Amino acid sequence: MIGFDVVGFLVSWLTLFGIYSILSISLNVESGVAGITNFGKVVFYGIGAYMSAAITTYLILILNGVDVDKTPPYNVNGVILLGQLGNKDPLLNLGLLVLSLILAFVIAGLVGYLLTYPILRVGPAFVGFTLLSSGELLRIFLLHYEPVGASKGLMAIPTPFGWMPDSRARDIAYLGLVLGFLALTYVITNKLVNSPLGRTLKAVRDDEIAALCLGKHVPRIKATILFTGSGFTGVAGVLLAYYLTSVNPNMFVPAVTFNAWAMIILGGFGNLRGSLLGAAVITFVDRVLTFVTPYLGVTVISPDYLRWVIVGLLIVVVLLVNPKGLLPERPIKTPATKEVWKELQGEASEQRS
Repeated sequence: MIGFDVVGFLVSWLTLFGIYSILSISLNVESGVAGITNFGKVVFYGIGAYMSAAITTYLILILNGVDVDKTPPYNVNGVILLGQLGNKDPLLNLGLLVLSLILAFVIAGLVGYLLTYPILRVGPAFVGFTLLSSGELLRIFLLHYEPVGASKGLMAIPTPFGWMPDSRARDIAYLGLVLGFLALTYVITNKLVNSPLGRTLKAVRDDEIAALCLGKHVPRIKATILFTGSGFTGVAGVLLAYYLTSVNPNMFVPAVTFNAWAMIILGGFGNLRGSLLGAAVITFVDRVLTFVTPYLGVTVISPDYLRWVIVGLLIVVVLLVNPKGLLPERPIKTPATKEVWKELQGEASEQRS
């Protein structure tokens, strides 16, 4: 363990924690709060990542006078040019980040709405399987779509802080950006969950037939939440693409979706703090194995397999101890419920006296 980079480990872990927390929070709103079985989070994750990668690489080459028909960003010459031109203009890099985030949120959200609204009108049981198959369809499409590099993907994606000379300063600045978006996501989704719409979502989750009888347009409500959750998932995909500086189709396999499911199962359904806790535990395990395995000289067992074994054991233990997760869902508290509770306490004290 000599020479272990503690700061590098913490920056790497917290960056991935921020990205996966956005993913798990959005899934918890959809599945834990609204009761939607979403097995296709990777679809919107991939849309956000590939959209930001394509926008950034193509626009940087075009704005620098490069003919992308002859030198596209996915061939060797294009990658070399991106390395030379990508970090020259800080304002351009930050502007492309903002553009990518806005487009990823809107387009990923629209795809989520359009994919699910017709299916929800037929029946909620089909949503999970449709989104699961959509993830594989997207991956196969990207594997053969030449403008985004096909199986090679896109590389040398310029980062928003690539113009900074010190690599550690770049990583810390990007960490601050990711944590800022995580805080924004948490505040917005927490407000949504505790709003009248959030209480309606929990009513739909608990008894959809009763919600329909009360006049709630259940398919539209669920599709609206899928728009919001898919939009935030697209944002997480953008942050992943800029962090890794490359994307390829094999990054967006169904295991990504089930990784997010593991986070909310471990942390707790319907509790956004549980999403943060689950993401923290699983990304910590992942980073520890990635950093420690080379020092241990273990080459027979891949860190990926070890990670799934450890995560699986953690989930089994947590479900045996508390089936609702480490942080179970809390009851809804509103000013009205507080007043009712006070009245009940007053009545109980009068009866005792």
